Amino acid sequence: MRVLVTGGSGFLGGHVVRLLLHDSTTTVAIASRHPRFPVDVSDDYRISLYSLDLTLEDQLEAVFNDFKPHAVIHTASPSYLDTGRALLKINVNGTKALLEVAKACEETKAFVFTSSNQAVVPTQEPISEGNARLWDETNAPNAYALSKAMAERIVTAANSEQLYTSIIRLPGIYGEYDTNFIPQLMSSMRRKEHKMQVGNDTKLFEFLYVKKAAEAHILAMKALLNPNTRDQAGGEAFFISDGKPQRFFEFCRRFYAAAGSPVMPEETTRIPLPIMQVMASTAEWLYWVFTLGMVKPSLRRIGIDYLNTGCCWSLDKARRTLGYEPVDDQEEVIKGTMEWAMKSL
Repeated sequence: MRVLVTGGSGFLGGHVVRLLLHDSTTTVAIASRHPRFPVDVSDDYRISLYSLDLTLEDQLEAVFNDFKPHAVIHTASPSYLDTGRALLKINVNGTKALLEVAKACEETKAFVFTSSNQAVVPTQEPISEGNARLWDETNAPNAYALSKAMAERIVTAANSEQLYTSIIRLPGIYGEYDTNFIPQLMSSMRRKEHKMQVGNDTKLFEFLYVKKAAEAHILAMKALLNPNTRDQAGGEAFFISDGKPQRFFEFCRRFYAAAGSPVMPEETTRIPLPIMQVMASTAEWLYWVFTLGMVKPSLRRIGIDYLNTGCCWSLDKARRTLGYEPVDDQEEVIKGTMEWAMKSL
């Protein structure tokens, strides 16, 4: 089987590629702006690298004509901190272009799109896919949320007997080779800032071990390729998580403890959320004034606002349709993640 993975050199995409290669009959094409082999993956003869701009139809057609994938796993996305223009270009226009070329390729029958908890209006009650609400142009809190919600609608509408499509909705992911969340935790510990907390930490969030995120994408791909399950999986979105909703900073402190730097509740310094929101907005304004928007501050309002959202999901549909099961022992994978981080970061 031939599988095209956009963003296959990144954190999630790299784990998708590694897991795909466990099947000796699978070959993988990694497509991104700057493709490279994922960390700890040797120069495997079963991997092809393609430099690709998702919005350029001629480049897309060249990749599909050469590789002829049976399935596409579309993980590529700009950072949530990127500009609205970049997010619209890749997440919306790029996804639409990729779908059109995939549908025109006779060999391509399955398309799995990586979405986000931020595409959905947040809730503190466990919700199913059936009663989740996507953001739209009238109420989206930021460009990233809107771009993912718009892309979801495009992917769902593209589902057909020519090309079966599914959406995997992910919360914050963590694990080995992380380039975002875990490095931030390590940096906080080294700067002695890991005892700080923004807000009251009352909102519940879902989290997801990256290897289970990769597995969910492959389960969806297989369901779309299987004549017995493709009608149930096609055109559907699936919530995926560890199935253990918890408070954000409480979750972070589990990583600190695994690294040998436990933080007791009475040691925590709480900074009110409104103060951090004002500080972040002020920093962004000052950077915009003095650098004409060319440089961005490390403290961003969108990141602070995220702490006041949360998400709580039911995994019943993913279990029933895809056969997905969350990680058995979250504490064990947290420990393994921090063992990797202490050696590598």
